Amino acid sequence: MRKLTWFVVLSLVVSLTSVAAAQTKPDWPKRAINVLIGFAPGGGSDVMLSMVRPHLEKKLNTTMVPVYKPGSGADIAFTELAVSKPDGYTMVITTTPQVPINPAVRPTQYRLSDFIFTANVVTDPGILVVRAESAYKSLADIVKAMKDRPGKVSVGVSSAPGDDWFAMKMIEEVAQVKANIVPFPGDGPSWQAALAGHVDASANNLGIVYPQVKAGKLLALALMADTRSPYLPEVPTFKELGYDFTSGSSRGFSFPKETPKAIVDYFAAVVKEVMESAEFKGNAEKTAFPSHYLGPEAYAAYIKKLDSIYKPLWDKYGKEATAK
Repeated sequence: MRKLTWFVVLSLVVSLTSVAAAQTKPDWPKRAINVLIGFAPGGGSDVMLSMVRPHLEKKLNTTMVPVYKPGSGADIAFTELAVSKPDGYTMVITTTPQVPINPAVRPTQYRLSDFIFTANVVTDPGILVVRAESAYKSLADIVKAMKDRPGKVSVGVSSAPGDDWFAMKMIEEVAQVKANIVPFPGDGPSWQAALAGHVDASANNLGIVYPQVKAGKLLALALMADTRSPYLPEVPTFKELGYDFTSGSSRGFSFPKETPKAIVDYFAAVVKEVMESAEFKGNAEKTAFPSHYLGPEAYAAYIKKLDSIYKPLWDKYGKEATAK
C-alpha cells in the first residue's frame, strides 16, 4: 500500500511538471514570424538580427522574415507594429533613442504603451574618437579646448536627435563646455569626417568605430559606459574621468501590446538561451558585438529610464537641433 501511495504521488508530480512545461511553451510559432526593421538593409538593426536569427530560427523551428520599413526615424515600422495583430507573428526591432524620443520630437501614430518590450540584445556604448594625428590625445585635451574656445571644437554626430547628439548635450552639461555639434546622415559619415579632418572629433558607438580604432586610424578618448569595454580595455570611461553619465544605442525585440504573455515570456527566454550559448558568445567576441540581454521587465524599465533622460534634453535643446 505504501509503494502504491508513493507511486501515486510520483505520478502526480510528473503530471504537474508536464502541465507547467506545457504552460511555459505555448503552441507557437506555427508559421514564419515577420520582423519589422525601421532602417535600410546593412544597418545596426540588420547586424543585430543577423547575429541571433539563425540560432532563434533553429530553436523556434520557424523562419524569421526581415521586413524593411525605412524612413522617418523608424516611425514607419513602429507605426505598423502598433496596428499589427497581437498574435506573435509580427515583431519589431526597437531601437534607442528612436522609440522613447520620437513621440516627443513630432506627432506619431504610436505610443510607448503600444509596445511590449520583450528582449534587448545590444547596447552599443557611445565613444568619443578623433583621428590618430589629432592634437587631442586625451579627453582632458579636448575638454580644455572646448572651454578655451566655446563652440569652436567641431564634433560629428549621426543625427539630431540621435544617441550621439544626446551624448554631446550631456557632455556639454556635465563638463560645462560648448561644442560645435555637426549632424551627419549616419554613424559612418560622422567618423569618416573625423578621420578626414573635416571635424575635430566624432561622438559615435563602439561597435561602429571599433575596426578603425583597432587599426590605429582613430584614437578613442573615452567610453560612455559604466565600465571599460573588454574589447578596448585601455580606453577609460567618462565616469572614471569625473563625468558622471553614460550613453549608447540599444536594439532589441518588441511585440505589439496584448500579445499573449506566454508568447512574450517564451520568446524572451529563447533569446536569453541563445545569447548565453558558447557559440553566440564566441561570435560576439570575435566581432566586438556589444551584446546586452534584458528580459521584458528590465527592458521596459530601461526604455522608461531613457525617456526620462532624453525628453528633458530635447525640451531644452530641441529648437537648437532643428535650426541646423
